[in-house]
Amino acid sequence: MEVYPYEYLCHNLPLMLVGGLTAAAGQQTSARAPDLSIPDSPKAIPEADTAFPFSSDLLKAFNHGPDGLIWEESAVKHEKKNNSPIFRTVQVAKTYVLPAKKAAPMSPLSTSSASSKVRVLHSPLSPLSQESPLYPDGLISPFWLKKYRNHVPAVFISFYQLFFESEDAQIKSTQDTELVKQINDFKRQFTERNIKFVVVIVSTKTILQSIDVNDRIAFLRKGTGLDARSGLFLLPPSSPLEIQLFVKELKQNLYPYAIEFYGALIKHARKKRGKNGTPNSSLLDVQPLSSNGWNLRYEFKQAVFAEYRQEIDIAIKLYGGVYEALLDYIDSIPINSSRWLDSRMLLDIVAFKILKCNLYLGQPVMAQKVFNVHIESVSALIERHFSTTQTYSYFNWKAKQYQLLAELLDLVPDSISQKNVPFAGVNKAIVGSDFPSANVLHHAGYQYLNAARNTIERALHASDGIMKPYDLYLALSPDQEQKYDHASIVISLLESAYSRFSKGDGSQTRMQSFVAFEIAKAHFKKESYQDALKYFSLAASVYRQEKWYKILGSVLSEAVIAANRLGNKDELIKLQFELLSNEFRVHNSRIPIIEKFILEDGTKTQCNISADSIIPFVSVHFAFSSAEVHVSSQITGQLTIQSNHTSTIRKITPSSVKVSFEGSLTPVTLVHDGNVISDRIQRYTSNIDQTLEANLSFEPGEVKTFEFAELVKSLGIIKASQVQIEFEAPALTVTLNISLDNNSFASNNISRWFVTENEKVIAQHIPFLNPRILKVIPKQPNFEINAQLKGPAYLGEKLIVPITFTNKEEDQIDGQITILTEDSEGHRAIDYFWDGHKEENSVLALGQIKSLSSVSHKLFLSMPSEASDLVVTVTVAYHIMTDPDIQISKTCVIDIPVILPFHVTYDLTPRIYPQIWKSPFFIYDLESHCPPITKRWCLSTTIDAVDLTHLKIEDYSFEISNSIGVECNIVSGAGERLSQESSSDAYTHNFILDVTNIDQVERRNTNADAKLSLTWRRTSTDDDNDDESNSLNKFFLPMFKLTFPLLEPRVLLDVESTSSELVHLIYYIENVTSHILTFSVTLDLNNEMSLSYPIRHQLRQHSYNQDGTDQSGSRQSSDIHGKDFQQGSRSQANFAYEGAKQIGVRVLPYTARRLEYKLLPLAVTSGWQRIPALRVYDTHFKKSLSVFPANEKFKIDFKTGGVFVNISS
Repeated sequence: MEVYPYEYLCHNLPLMLVGGLTAAAGQQTSARAPDLSIPDSPKAIPEADTAFPFSSDLLKAFNHGPDGLIWEESAVKHEKKNNSPIFRTVQVAKTYVLPAKKAAPMSPLSTSSASSKVRVLHSPLSPLSQESPLYPDGLISPFWLKKYRNHVPAVFISFYQLFFESEDAQIKSTQDTELVKQINDFKRQFTERNIKFVVVIVSTKTILQSIDVNDRIAFLRKGTGLDARSGLFLLPPSSPLEIQLFVKELKQNLYPYAIEFYGALIKHARKKRGKNGTPNSSLLDVQPLSSNGWNLRYEFKQAVFAEYRQEIDIAIKLYGGVYEALLDYIDSIPINSSRWLDSRMLLDIVAFKILKCNLYLGQPVMAQKVFNVHIESVSALIERHFSTTQTYSYFNWKAKQYQLLAELLDLVPDSISQKNVPFAGVNKAIVGSDFPSANVLHHAGYQYLNAARNTIERALHASDGIMKPYDLYLALSPDQEQKYDHASIVISLLESAYSRFSKGDGSQTRMQSFVAFEIAKAHFKKESYQDALKYFSLAASVYRQEKWYKILGSVLSEAVIAANRLGNKDELIKLQFELLSNEFRVHNSRIPIIEKFILEDGTKTQCNISADSIIPFVSVHFAFSSAEVHVSSQITGQLTIQSNHTSTIRKITPSSVKVSFEGSLTPVTLVHDGNVISDRIQRYTSNIDQTLEANLSFEPGEVKTFEFAELVKSLGIIKASQVQIEFEAPALTVTLNISLDNNSFASNNISRWFVTENEKVIAQHIPFLNPRILKVIPKQPNFEINAQLKGPAYLGEKLIVPITFTNKEEDQIDGQITILTEDSEGHRAIDYFWDGHKEENSVLALGQIKSLSSVSHKLFLSMPSEASDLVVTVTVAYHIMTDPDIQISKTCVIDIPVILPFHVTYDLTPRIYPQIWKSPFFIYDLESHCPPITKRWCLSTTIDAVDLTHLKIEDYSFEISNSIGVECNIVSGAGERLSQESSSDAYTHNFILDVTNIDQVERRNTNADAKLSLTWRRTSTDDDNDDESNSLNKFFLPMFKLTFPLLEPRVLLDVESTSSELVHLIYYIENVTSHILTFSVTLDLNNEMSLSYPIRHQLRQHSYNQDGTDQSGSRQSSDIHGKDFQQGSRSQANFAYEGAKQIGVRVLPYTARRLEYKLLPLAVTSGWQRIPALRVYDTHFKKSLSVFPANEKFKIDFKTGGVFVNISS
């Protein structure tokens, strides 16, 4: 890009000049117009004027934004919608003077006395002004672009400080008047040029600190004629954030004025073009610019101003008109004129502008079309004027066009021209399937490559410039061209192309290798052999991967020459060694035999070559005969080698071949011995720790297989990892390292095992995935572990498990036992120890066991206190005495379910308290308000088990806790032996409980915690009379709650006689409240007695199942009562009775009333009979009382709620 003026290439943005914020250094301070003929230096960051308030923050806010570089991101189509209005901001001094609008009048002394013509003044850059570089027939000067880019703004902002050094109103008024005069004098030059002039008054005090600020600002606005909305602004003391917002809003307000300014310039240029002719040039003494030139000049100005307005689509249209007009105009210019060179440059710049504008609009295909049209148009132009394009100047120009495009694409974002793919995407549905690839915009790498190609053509035609006429546009003279260093330029362009192709996702590796090869050849031609060898290597690496052996052979051949001239012996040997492959037979006719590599210094050289970095002429394949083998067994492996060296070498003979393994297998080494018969398959049975002798001579394409066998004595994975083939010569040793992980072999030999049948070699398929990997597994044990576990284990039990270990090996063994106990979640579960050991020991010496002999040990296990599933793993690790290095293991897994030993259920039923309660009408102590009331209950317990035959309860313990204010006593049942009808029946036992309310607080219900523990043991079996196996164990029943109603009135039912002649029923109506209760009692002979649901729920069954959870619910008759009730006949009988059928009963507080009924069964002799129901109704509380059987002679059918009594004959 350096060959073109910067003003031609950069993007045009509305110019905003800001004065009064910077220091005087480096700024224009004199009242003198800038010299447009002096190129601007690169824009530096201005230094803030420390004496001016907020200058640093204001400078930072104004300088934040675009700078109108060659590529302006803010001009992109999708960016324009998101960003706020943009300016190019330049800092100037307060005394800034605009460039002169008209050229200065000429001195009378400089004019000819004979000339009586009156000279009209024009712009200093007009072709009509003699001091203009365009005089008399130039089109456009870069100074004109520089003028509007740097010196003629659309908006000028001038900063002034409000005077506060004195509080005297007269002094302030004088200073404000002087400021008005200063502003008016300064703004006059901007008003004359229609430039928006804005004043910002900076105040160091707020309105609260100085109440006359608003009045002074109003005075300034009135005196200067600048309005408050767009002319004169006040900036009070502000924070940096507030200053940023102020500057942003200021730019937004002024942006429409900037657009209007450039719009007026477009109209002015269009108006001049409309005159369709040259301005009055009768006063000129030379040939002026033609009318076509003037029209072209004004069209160019319109395009530039449209670009300032950021109207990219309009700018494209205007630049396009300029380009077409310029092509016609150039034909009228002599080729030996300087205007020819200026017009050619303007043509390039206009094409560049059109191309860049299309990229701004996101149209890469259209941009490529513009570039192609420009190349074709200029080529046709050269053909017309010079009769040929085969000149160094033409290729120089063309190379610079591609380089300019490449440098532009480096700046373009990926959203428009992607850098990691070859070219920008094209929608085939829109452009069609036959869309020419020449119109596709490729990324910068291709453009640099085209520039390099044209530079090469330029070098080839450097001597053609002696023919005249010749084109010197952007070119050197013929003499200079012939001395020019074209190679350096070519290499620089190719390296730029290589770096671009190296970016992305790796999909452009072929182009990378191609460019690398071109760079290598350029360095080689320049005799930079070190760099040439570097790029030869980069190119060869890709061609090896792609298997393009023909191209790779050419690369290697030239690389050999470069390495030889460089004196890089290691690289030379490596390259020549690779060229021995038959793949490069076209290129290896001059490669010497490997045995004749002799170095000039006579020293012996060691060279290690990795087969992964070259195309080796040797292929290897290794396979084991099986995927798994037992330890201490023999393994068999085959190494197959094929030599694919060039036919120019009759025979290749490695000095040795070494196969390395990962794992416990030692390397296998084959040493060449010419006396060994060269068979297709060579087999060895000797120990592989020794070096094997083999015939390692190979003719071109020959294949040999080497088979060996050995015992493996260690467990693990054995993997064939590497083969090292060593070639020995008097002055050279080359070791070829072939990794078996990446080695490729002939497809018909992969995963094959070679055997000989009828003197023919047959390849058999190997039926497993990776033949290079062998798994050595433990030897199969010939050993038995027998655990004599009978039935489940129980909670808290000290379980003894006899285990028998039997040796079925042919020889005597010695080993040890390892125990692992885990629960279902894999956690260590319980404690254990072996017989004869009092402490836990995870490892027990098994000792020596003869063949077919057994040893027994007892394992003591402490069962957990919760139900679970235990897994006990018994592992015996042993070795045979005749082969102590081989470890063999046998594992036995014992699953032990741990369950509850007993299943306990209980019934809580009321009983009649035998004593009379104390009367509430006597004072027993001074604190009591009510007498203690005792109620009696019966807790019936049933203990069942999974296997009662082999479990015996030796003792038990029952405890019940007192509740607050309530005392619970065990009247009977504690300490008595549990009853059991037979060894297979459940244990039953009754506990009689007295529950007494001992304090004066009335409680309707109370709870008590009951605990039952059982001492039990396993009963001895016929084949196990060991005392240890019958040890006592403790089982603790989970604590259960008993609920006792205290204040509820109740009715208890008792019976004294149940004969067929008389059934004597006694009812007790208890009143444990402090109220006098009145009941209506009715005996209903037609409706048999039936317990209501609350009673059935209260007489519930409590039980604990095997997992220890409480199971409660209504009892079924078949689950509760004995066989006599379940199987006996149950009938409904009619009764004659003695007693009140209906009566009113009043019960005093804390007393019980007794009612008796004598029933005579009619036509019934014996059996369970349902008795009539007694209805007890509380007339005051409107509530019926429940009737509770209080004797074991009653049975209840919970399905129907009926109460039965067994009538004896």
